[in-house]
Amino acid sequence: MALATRYRPRTFGDVIGQEGTVSVLRQFVRQGTGFHQSYLFCGGRGCGKTTLGRILARALLCEDPQDGNPCDVCASCVSILERGSSECFVEVDAATHSGKDDMRAIVALLQFDTFSGRRRIYLFDEAHRLTKDALDALLKPMEDTVPGGEDKLLVCIFCTTEPEKMRATIFSRCAPRFTIRKVTPADIAVRLEHVCRAEGIPYEAEALELVGEAVESHIRDALKAVEGVATLGGVTVEGV
Repeated sequence: MALATRYRPRTFGDVIGQEGTVSVLRQFVRQGTGFHQSYLFCGGRGCGKTTLGRILARALLCEDPQDGNPCDVCASCVSILERGSSECFVEVDAATHSGKDDMRAIVALLQFDTFSGRRRIYLFDEAHRLTKDALDALLKPMEDTVPGGEDKLLVCIFCTTEPEKMRATIFSRCAPRFTIRKVTPADIAVRLEHVCRAEGIPYEAEALELVGEAVESHIRDALKAVEGVATLGGVTVEGV
């Protein structure tokens, strides 16, 4: 398994450089208000928007959340970790599924769930690629609530690098948007040092700092760089 996959954050505590956002999201889960609205994560490529969205989805659907984090042992958590989806969670690549017909299938499923009160979470990656018609189809379902409470039947998690292309009507149905900050080279170097120690990869601290600067806040690229050099034949990452 690639290092970028093996060390992808699984809980909010594993996420680096986003303390403010993580604190608020955990509070939503702890208070039981996470299903009261949808969410919008904005930021540059590779900053962790989708990872945060997946952790949030697992935490909201978790049968026994631990201090705002998903337990990772219940059926829902295990399903999302192993398959990337569950009965109540679906991740949609909006770059390839952005049209009204795609949303019609979602809306039809939600109309059926209205009778059972089942809540669903959809994560839309590259959400700015959703068409106007597709977004219009989501508006009413995003407003529908579980009978007798404030929880929404549909919680959308929109992840986008271009929030200016999202419609104002979507913003109004989401919690205040979360801007995912760039991770500093120093924070990346600390994470890389942890990974190198765990994997038995020789390293020099100065080299890890150079990697952190070179990847421009993209932790996945940093892990790929370390893995690539370590695979070249046992050389240390000082040559990066």
